[in-house]
Amino acid sequence: MKKANHESKTNNNPLIIPVFIMNSGCPHRCIFCNQKITAGNFPLKITKEFFDSEVKSYLAWNKDKSRKVEIAFYGGSFTGVDPVYQEELLSWAYSFIQNGLVNSIRISTRPDYITESNLSVLKKYGVTTIEIGAQSFIDDVLEFAQRGHDSAAIVKAMITLKDHGFQTGLHLMAGLPKDTKEGYIYSLDKTIELKPDTVRIHPVIVFSGTSLAEELRKGEYKPLELSDAVELCRLAWKKLSATGIHVIRIGVQLTQEMGKDGAVLAGPIHPALGSLVLSSIFYEGTINLLDNVSPDTKEIRFGISERDMSNFRGLSNMNISAIKKLYPRTNLIVESNIGQRRGVISVATDSGESFTLNIPGIN
Repeated sequence: MKKANHESKTNNNPLIIPVFIMNSGCPHRCIFCNQKITAGNFPLKITKEFFDSEVKSYLAWNKDKSRKVEIAFYGGSFTGVDPVYQEELLSWAYSFIQNGLVNSIRISTRPDYITESNLSVLKKYGVTTIEIGAQSFIDDVLEFAQRGHDSAAIVKAMITLKDHGFQTGLHLMAGLPKDTKEGYIYSLDKTIELKPDTVRIHPVIVFSGTSLAEELRKGEYKPLELSDAVELCRLAWKKLSATGIHVIRIGVQLTQEMGKDGAVLAGPIHPALGSLVLSSIFYEGTINLLDNVSPDTKEIRFGISERDMSNFRGLSNMNISAIKKLYPRTNLIVESNIGQRRGVISVATDSGESFTLNIPGIN
């Protein structure tokens, strides 16, 4: 079992206990989907014994008992699951809420599988958050990806969920076939209009056993380069965070299956894609601050929250190396300031100048 949940590095956000229902409730297979690779070692059908063991294992691992805990049903279209099986899963999860061990439940589903009746069932069992697999707001892109719904279904689902008081999340994908940078920006703008509470961003990875793998083989699909994926994710983070929408995940979480020969055929897969994106955002913010600082400055002192330090420095200290090239004669000092809020970069020079910048979306 994967104990680390990388949706957040802070305990301000809940501990997510993921349970993958492995394509259950899905009417067909999307062009990019191979959940046996992306979800890891989950059974085709969840038993109560497996479910209880999985949840209890996470609860035993969690050392911060003040942290909120959520059980999350991922992988399929939860509201499309057989109603009897669906209520079984919900009742098992709800029992942990009744015992005070779990605070809430979240599910992931398709936008065209949201109805008044299934929402009442979800409310009954303590579901508070519903994440919608949108992927794109371009109808041609959705059709080629074999999603089976159009962008209007996404809009309708989000409005319905908000009307019923649910917290909402959207999944978006960068680099889908038939999509463009302009189309991706359009999808971001439509997302902002709908104001979900959270967004996940996944650059497309080509997995074996998918229709997309055949498109790749025929030369009909070219995946994003890593640098392009970082740029699109950086753009998404900036646009969404500026409007108060929380980006809770960038890139897929790696599984053991992804490391097997032939599982991943192409695409911008990276063990720390989120860190690459955030470090590029920190670097851009730092450079903006340094526009006010002369290259002849003898000393520059940076103040950063301890939890932001790795993103500020960048992988293998690449941000510091890049700044050093701009200020080759300057002594650079990087300090973690006790009590400094996350997302704040402060700069002080030996001549008494000081500047600060706040990066939205860091918490």
